[in-house]
Amino acid sequence: MMAVQIHAPTGIEAIRVVQVPDPVPARDGVLVAVEAATINPVDLLVVSGGAIDRMPAGRPWTPGWDLAGIVTAVGDDVDPALEGQRVLGFSQWFRSGQGTQASRVALPADAIALSSGAHEPAELTTFGLNGLTALQALDAADLPSGSALLVTGATGAVGAFVTQLAEHRGIEVVTVGRATDHAAFRAIRADAVVNCAPVNQTVLDGVRDGGTAISVTRPFTAVRGIRSERIGVRHDPSGLRAVTGLAELGILRSHVRRTFPARQAADAYRDLQQSASRGRVVLTF
Repeated sequence: MMAVQIHAPTGIEAIRVVQVPDPVPARDGVLVAVEAATINPVDLLVVSGGAIDRMPAGRPWTPGWDLAGIVTAVGDDVDPALEGQRVLGFSQWFRSGQGTQASRVALPADAIALSSGAHEPAELTTFGLNGLTALQALDAADLPSGSALLVTGATGAVGAFVTQLAEHRGIEVVTVGRATDHAAFRAIRADAVVNCAPVNQTVLDGVRDGGTAISVTRPFTAVRGIRSERIGVRHDPSGLRAVTGLAELGILRSHVRRTFPARQAADAYRDLQQSASRGRVVLTF
């Protein structure tokens, strides 16, 4: 099978596309023939060495968090009816060591969610990592309908999903960016902020006393009774199913800007690094 590999995280020039033996599903796992796998911004951090302290033991690494593909084999303890089904898969590969940028990927059966076929594979894969992160961040904020939520980085992949999910839940959303005048924050007085951008502590001026601050980047220092929490995406079978369902209902929406054949993985990484355009970059297999 074909796999994207990194032997040393020294930059995009270190990316290799190689042939390796097919994996075998575990007793509680599935084997997926990958049709598409997103390149996420965190993958750029990986290839540059910026995440070396979080990466699993053992080299070379195959990166990748999400995939869309067809189940081709199942383990002994898994329902054989899954074979032939298109799925969205998610791998917290910093912990599992199993990246998704390969033509065959073995995952636990609870790391996939069935797709109805409403999305093409290149679009379906984009909902995995960032959709789960957004769902978990908004759940951590724990806001009822009618609340006011401040979202930073709302034009990014995670922030856009947070905004879409919040609006679906009847939450009033106010979006701000890094260029927003900090004096404007004091007029917002939101019940919570979900931070998806590298902003500083002053964004909390837009949150009421006793509110909530959730960050998917660096954590905030709690002030004025504000509860502060940083979340990192986690394995979440029910969340993955929820994200897939919300995407197929059109509640979550994504835009694929460009696809690359997997053999051009280095070019795809370079495109994501250099482009100022919004939209996702996806490898196809």
